[in-house]
Amino acid sequence: MTEPRQNLFSEAQDVPTWTRNIDAIAGAFQQAQILITAVRANVFAQLEKPVVPADVASALGWSERGVRMLLDGLVALGLVERDGPNYRNTAAASACLIPGAPHDQTHIITHKAGGWESWGRLEEAVRTGAAIPRESPNRSPEDLRAFILGMADIGRMNAEAMLAALDIAPYRRMLDIGGGPGTYSIAFVKAQPDMRATVLDLPDVLPIGREQAERAGVSDKVTFIEGDLTTSDFGGPFDLILLSNIIHSVDASTNQDVVRRAHAALEPGGMLIIKDFLLDSGRVGPAYGLIFALQMLLHTPAGDTYTIDDVAAWTDAAGFPPGRFVDLAPQSRLWIVQRKRQS
Repeated sequence: MTEPRQNLFSEAQDVPTWTRNIDAIAGAFQQAQILITAVRANVFAQLEKPVVPADVASALGWSERGVRMLLDGLVALGLVERDGPNYRNTAAASACLIPGAPHDQTHIITHKAGGWESWGRLEEAVRTGAAIPRESPNRSPEDLRAFILGMADIGRMNAEAMLAALDIAPYRRMLDIGGGPGTYSIAFVKAQPDMRATVLDLPDVLPIGREQAERAGVSDKVTFIEGDLTTSDFGGPFDLILLSNIIHSVDASTNQDVVRRAHAALEPGGMLIIKDFLLDSGRVGPAYGLIFALQMLLHTPAGDTYTIDDVAAWTDAAGFPPGRFVDLAPQSRLWIVQRKRQS
């Protein structure tokens, strides 16, 4: 589950280094499955104090032999440390792999685990150019919750980075399109007490978002409304609109229309933020976005990852002045534009 590295191969490396790197790529699924298995069984919650494999096996009702091997695998990944017969979490596991931990990543790992079988059919998807059919067209309530809360897990850190990169002091009325758990809206209204936010998303998602806002103590400042980014009139006027990690789920023409409707919903001088796994011109990186495009091939009818030039063309066509680009994180970037002020 580690982020793919860029420049893994270079002309300066020798053949043995190339073969080792290729072998590491081919075997990466093994590391992922070790982590997924431990998260699904909530193994890390049992390792906050030193324990022996027999204790973990007894708690799970699993084989002691199998548990010992799994714990050794976690030691190999650097997530667990061993002292004689005892195993215990490393700091990384304590912070990220226990439900409710300060930087809980268990929901997003559970969501990624749900794509295991689809990724096993990648060849089929590449050959046909079509998503792998689901047994049911809709996610189960459990899968939906894992996905939405997984977005919250990773969104909290990105929201902090976004607030550090932007000045939101002038803004008061925010629309968060496809905002899911409302993570960005919650962070923004906490940072700017005079701001009020509206999160637009599908009806099955809204209860999860309301739950998150209530838990954060901002349910009076964040409103959740039913809508579909592909068809809804966004209303307004708003002075700040956010499209976070949503453009990759639909095709380019739909995104162009979304940007057009966002422009119409902004008041003069209002700001549109597009956050996604935006690619360099020529689609040569970053690595995460290039690989994520295959995730969209597997799971959506027409999703993709897009370049900075793509989103700039959409905002130009909608009537926005030229925008600016912000590197937010190794995989996440922002494209920021403002509607022209009235003369």
